[in-house]
Amino acid sequence: MAERKNMSRFFATLAAAIVAMALTWGFADRALAVEEISEFATHVSTTQAGGHPDVDYSVTWSARNSSNRPCNCEDARVLDMHFPTGFIGDPHNVPACRLTEFALHACPPESQVGVVEIQGAVREAMFNLVPHADEAGLTGFYVLGANTALFVILHARTGSDYGLDATTSPIYQFFPITTTAVHLWGVPADPSHDANRFPVGTTEGIECKPYPGGCFGPVQSSSPPAPYLQNPTTCGVPLTASHSIEYYSGVVVEADNAWPATTGCDQLTFSPSLTATPTTEAADSMSGLDVTLTVPQTQSPTTPSPSEIRSAEMTLPEGFSLAPNAANGKVACADDELSFTTEEAAHCPEFAKIGTSTIDSSALPGPIQGSVYIGQPLPGQTYRIFVTADGFATHVKLKGAVELDPQTGRVVTTFSDLPQSPIQEVALHFFGSERGIFATPKRCGSYPVVTRFTPWDQVLEDQVSTSSISVITGPDGTPCPPSPSPFHPAVNAGSADNTAGAFAPFTVEASRDDGDQEPTALKVSTPPGFLASLRGVAYCPEPAISGLLSGAHSGRQEQAAPLCPAASRIGFIKAGTGPGTRPLYVGGDVYLAGPYRGAPLSLLVVIPAVSGPYDLGNVVTRVAVFIDPATAQITTVSDPLPRILDGVPLRTRYLQVGLDRPDFTLNPTRCDPFSIGTQLFGDEGALTDFQTHFQVANCSAMGYSPALSLSLTGGLEARGHPAIHALFKARPGDANTQRVSVTLPNGEQLDNAHIGTICRRAEFAADQCPASSLVGHARVVTPLLDEPLEGSVYLRASSHKLPDLVMDLEGQIEIELAGRVDAVNGRLRTTFESVPDAPVSSLKFDLLGGAKGLVVNSGGLCGRTKRATVKMTGQNGDVLNVKPKLRTSCGSGASRKRHGSGRGRG
Repeated sequence: MAERKNMSRFFATLAAAIVAMALTWGFADRALAVEEISEFATHVSTTQAGGHPDVDYSVTWSARNSSNRPCNCEDARVLDMHFPTGFIGDPHNVPACRLTEFALHACPPESQVGVVEIQGAVREAMFNLVPHADEAGLTGFYVLGANTALFVILHARTGSDYGLDATTSPIYQFFPITTTAVHLWGVPADPSHDANRFPVGTTEGIECKPYPGGCFGPVQSSSPPAPYLQNPTTCGVPLTASHSIEYYSGVVVEADNAWPATTGCDQLTFSPSLTATPTTEAADSMSGLDVTLTVPQTQSPTTPSPSEIRSAEMTLPEGFSLAPNAANGKVACADDELSFTTEEAAHCPEFAKIGTSTIDSSALPGPIQGSVYIGQPLPGQTYRIFVTADGFATHVKLKGAVELDPQTGRVVTTFSDLPQSPIQEVALHFFGSERGIFATPKRCGSYPVVTRFTPWDQVLEDQVSTSSISVITGPDGTPCPPSPSPFHPAVNAGSADNTAGAFAPFTVEASRDDGDQEPTALKVSTPPGFLASLRGVAYCPEPAISGLLSGAHSGRQEQAAPLCPAASRIGFIKAGTGPGTRPLYVGGDVYLAGPYRGAPLSLLVVIPAVSGPYDLGNVVTRVAVFIDPATAQITTVSDPLPRILDGVPLRTRYLQVGLDRPDFTLNPTRCDPFSIGTQLFGDEGALTDFQTHFQVANCSAMGYSPALSLSLTGGLEARGHPAIHALFKARPGDANTQRVSVTLPNGEQLDNAHIGTICRRAEFAADQCPASSLVGHARVVTPLLDEPLEGSVYLRASSHKLPDLVMDLEGQIEIELAGRVDAVNGRLRTTFESVPDAPVSSLKFDLLGGAKGLVVNSGGLCGRTKRATVKMTGQNGDVLNVKPKLRTSCGSGASRKRHGSGRGRG
């Protein structure tokens, strides 16, 4: 009995093969020499947008020619059906036949999804099959009743519009097919398809009419009706389907056909939602973010599916910003690495990864996983993210644009022109902890996340979804920060070498903890005598400064070729930005620049803002350098420190400024204890004032032996008014001078009648002293400057009985040396009580004589030797008392006779 059944099956197969051969011979007579598609037609049973139509399409093409060459090169090898954009197949909504069942012709009727007609005569059932692991969907049918199956692989056009493609496996050349008509069922379990359903074997009670390859029902499906096909959810948009054929010759031909436009978009629904949850609930901390997009999908055979999402715009709350250290150590994925326009998977660098992704679509057997990457910055679009997901022969690649508010740092992420695909859920996880790319708000509270969704359906309005982000603790689980936030920065400052009078690098550094206010400005006052040598140091030119401030010079350009000349570089800057234990540390340079904001000098602090793939230009801060004209003490006042750059709040945590140019910063020569004053201003109004101990050593080891000479010219006779000339010279390496007192000898008296209008202090400060107050000229040469300082000597109002004698020295900087004028034991004395602790090579002081002379002789000076009393005190405490001779211009005896001896002229 079994042998008889096997023999029957053998003859049935042989008969089918004979029929197939006969059909083949008939095709060979056509002798078509050109490979082409001669006819391509499509039809749908309903045009309802999101509806579930039955689809009929037929294709006719050329067969192999009559040459009967062994290669059969003109036979069709692979057929490709390209459904219109937005047309969806959902094979996982329908029971699937296992491949073992398909091989035995035992697929359950519930798995049938349509009928294929071959050569206009043979009908074959098309089954939904269990796909392989690397396939999105799989269908199959048998060719001409033989035991040769043809599989159709379903996949998305992930290199373009994500439309549905159906690609056959290679066609066996023994059966040169030239015509197919495919009838796909929108709802396979619908009773309307019972008459065309293929039964399993010869089920009892069902009449089986023999066909080449099988027989059909009526057979009912035991599955509940569920949609298998879905129309696009766009209306009024021209739709096109195409069919392509690849021949064994390698030739590929294609034909297009208009697809019926969809209608009834007003019948669709659209209700997506989104939630965003940080990976931490702590304020002012690094954070990741879990984003979940949910799209309800209606799986009803009678109800249209919802509209797909065309674009999604997520707006994070103000304060929840990109962290400046987010890109530290990262690279970017280029567009060609994303393989955006190909069917291939992305191959982005591992160090571009900032998160993971999961995408669940009803068109796939299950969720697919992937990654989130930093996208390569483009001109005009600095911040981009790429989302990938791979599985079931599907390679999703999405581009997102990230816009940052330049004033607040608010993050808005937009994905535009998303695939017209029935996405049910998208879950994005952005790495947290110290790898996080976000920084949480600085205050506890609930912050809204607003997402706007635009449907592909042009009739429906945008939908807005709102969720919230909660911050419930301070950094590291501490209590929520108060308002205003605390401000307890740590500050340190000092020289690398405390040897008196030595050149040594000088550094100021400040740091703060998460949760503290951010520094907005820095003011530093150095100790008296702490100076800098400007000799040979160029200014950074103003055009270069303008170029840096304009943003035309990129950060990488600045790293490669700084705009300021090397001759103007005097130090370095190091800044740490971002919350957490791993701030982003970036470095730059400090340059000397010219006058600024009323100060004679300024510093230009330049930090190339380059981190990972991002080049945000240069952070440029100018610092005014004020020099006290009376003490030469230096005070630097910064412009407001930048708090946000290109939409990224900097959250500055650490600052270090170092002046390390060789032989630039110079220690005092006075060993008294001093302090470095540092003021930091917080962004919520706080002010901290630090005094860092500063004291140099080994002052006593320094020598102190300056020389002072005095001479008088003109007006040497009794009642004459001589001009007085003083020349001070110091030895290199000696301690600087602290105090000088010069007492003229008896007989040299102040002539009150020659005291004109005294310059008031306000007039002196405004450089508006009256001409009558000018009484002399001074010139100072210092090794710290390229050019001498010189200027006029004035009589200036003072709090003493007599006006002060003040040298107004001008040049690269301005210094005033004020001498108090008084009388001691009837002798005229001028005392410079507080001389700046600065090296002076020479000082030449000329006091006018004659009609402008302040000193009058009580007797003639020629023929007499007179000495002044001079007491000089060094900054190191050494005291030098000398009695220099007053040299005169008295000449020969005739000259002496002409001037007289001076006796009796007092």
